[in-house]
Amino acid sequence: METCARNCEIPEDTVISMAQQETVFILLKHCQEMKRQESRWRLVTLFLVLGCAAVFFFTQRVIRDCNEKDTFTTAENSRQQAIDRQGQNLKPNAHLTTSSSCNSVPKDYIQWEHQNNGLVHMQNFTYDENKQALVVPQEGRYFVYVGVNFRMPDKDKVSGKVHFLSLKVLKYSNSYENNWPIMEVKDSIPDDRRGERRTMYTGQVVTLEEGDLLMVSIDEDNYELIDCSAETTMYIGAFLL
Repeated sequence: METCARNCEIPEDTVISMAQQETVFILLKHCQEMKRQESRWRLVTLFLVLGCAAVFFFTQRVIRDCNEKDTFTTAENSRQQAIDRQGQNLKPNAHLTTSSSCNSVPKDYIQWEHQNNGLVHMQNFTYDENKQALVVPQEGRYFVYVGVNFRMPDKDKVSGKVHFLSLKVLKYSNSYENNWPIMEVKDSIPDDRRGERRTMYTGQVVTLEEGDLLMVSIDEDNYELIDCSAETTMYIGAFLL
């Protein structure tokens, strides 16, 4: 019995070896688990980095788009402001031409074509249709000019008389409340000169106040002699010096 018991005993070094193997197995298993966790953390870190990069690039794109939009808006505003300043810096000027009813005798003064087309233009000036007058926009020294072409009609019978032509430029001022002639030119044309033409022109520098009215008058019997064939045959204009 004793002999059998001795034979069945496990050597001590064998027990130690098994314990060491179990320890190594546990360590290996722990290392494998650590590696798996490390792999998972690396994967999570990679996704976080990619997500942060995506957010960063998206934010930069939004900021760039906003900056480009702001730059475009600023440039457009600057361009519009430059146009506005240019319009404001333009000196007042106007040029009116032949009216479609230039041969008809008006109540007081010559009527003018004042709609912006053809050679007609008004910068800061306005036109008073009731008084057939240019309205001065601001005080200053202006060069005012007027020109009217007259033409003897082709007719069979002539009287042999002479037509005396008179052209006046008048200014109405609120300071005086009266019409003052500032320019006048005279000429004549014989009745027997068929198709004969006369061009009456005058212009000079005049000091005007804001709100002054500029009007043109001729003798009543001269209206039928006005050449209305083109917008260049009859005009009035003014510009600030």
